[in-house]
Amino acid sequence: MESILLIVFFLINPLRCVHGCVHDGKTYKDGETWVEKDAFVMRCRVTDDGTSWMVEVDGCKIPSGTIISINSSVIDGNYKWKCSKNSDGQIVMQKIVHDDAKCGDYKRGEQWREKSFLYECGRAGQQKLIACFAEGNERINIGESKEINGYIVKCEKYENGTVIIHGIRKRIENETFHMKCVDSKGENHAANSWWIDNHRFNKTCLPSGKIDVLNCIAKDGTQIPVNREIIVGDTKFLCEKTKDGAIRFASGPIDSSGK
Repeated sequence: MESILLIVFFLINPLRCVHGCVHDGKTYKDGETWVEKDAFVMRCRVTDDGTSWMVEVDGCKIPSGTIISINSSVIDGNYKWKCSKNSDGQIVMQKIVHDDAKCGDYKRGEQWREKSFLYECGRAGQQKLIACFAEGNERINIGESKEINGYIVKCEKYENGTVIIHGIRKRIENETFHMKCVDSKGENHAANSWWIDNHRFNKTCLPSGKIDVLNCIAKDGTQIPVNREIIVGDTKFLCEKTKDGAIRFASGPIDSSGK
């Protein structure tokens, strides 16, 4: 939530007549308005006897140009804007994501598919991954499993937020288990095998059925191990695992010091 605060001020001068409100070197006539801090609509008030003046806040102005009266709110796009006066007499404008905010082009409650994953737009524009699609477009909800072509396929979400779909061959009497991984395109990979994903990542299927990244791959074929930085010619490559478990691959020119 973002907030902007304004302190209301006034001046009384009983010794002589005044011709308006003076603010930041400018004089405003009685009833004239201006915008302060790109957010507050101010109005000049001069008393009938002309001996004093004060500045009042008429309301708050949001970036779209809409004016909000004090102690009221409006919905504009994905945000709810509120203009209020607190107990200290200060005017505060607050901006928060409202409950029915969209997730891009999708309204709250709507679902959409991206490759092998199904998403839903939740409260306050939060995108939630709710299911995976396995071979044959079989839907498997997060945390559930389904038998498909002799494999027990599971859509699993880890603590770091990563969601993968993987399968274990159904046990048959006198037969050992056979592990496989199912990638985001729905393709199967045997345990300990490896493949190139999206032309950028060298992935492997672990014996546990989890997909791991071995290294990142540059356009020229250079392989950069995870959590390593290498320099080739005048270009620096970085392949690292972030705190949330995602793999980040970046490249750029080296500086004058060779770093």
